[in-house]
Amino acid sequence: MGRFMGMLDKKLKRFLDEDLHVFGLENVNIKDPDFLFRRLREVFVGVDFQVFDAEKIVGFDHVRFAVLNAFKAFKAGRNISKSFPVEVMLYVSGQRQIGKALKMVGVCRETKNIVLVVFGSGEVASKVLDEVCRMVGGKLNSGVLKVNREKIETVKKTFGISDLEIKTQIFSGVGLEKAVEKLVIERVALLATQQ
Repeated sequence: MGRFMGMLDKKLKRFLDEDLHVFGLENVNIKDPDFLFRRLREVFVGVDFQVFDAEKIVGFDHVRFAVLNAFKAFKAGRNISKSFPVEVMLYVSGQRQIGKALKMVGVCRETKNIVLVVFGSGEVASKVLDEVCRMVGGKLNSGVLKVNREKIETVKKTFGISDLEIKTQIFSGVGLEKAVEKLVIERVALLATQQ
């Protein structure tokens, strides 16, 4: 059993270190979100990817932790969705319902900054990124993943974070941005414990 877990841990570590690619894009123009996904699925058959509204993402660790939990859910047969990218979206949002998760963290016409997550080799991820840039424009900027004071209210509303929760975190010695990040990641972790 221990040896198997060690192999799983190595596989998971390799997946997270080598096959998880997260890009931030700012100032995009998404005319039709459904067409964007349909086109990417047609061009990149068999490639798993996901696109999020960057205003609802609180950092690389938010995405990485969601991917980790989705991976573990699939390995244990506890996945909610049949699709790995959809499972990741569920964990990013901390929700069990796909429709609710999509409304919370998915992209729409009004989305201006996005987070593109690609699962696969660096070469494949680069090709997906190029196609997304061709389709929606924008400029590569990993800064859109980070929590900043401008997006805190959106994140609080999206994830149902109260001022009291934030004050409690700040009282424990972390700054405002880190407090919000920790609270969102707690919600991701909570979904994992509910299964």
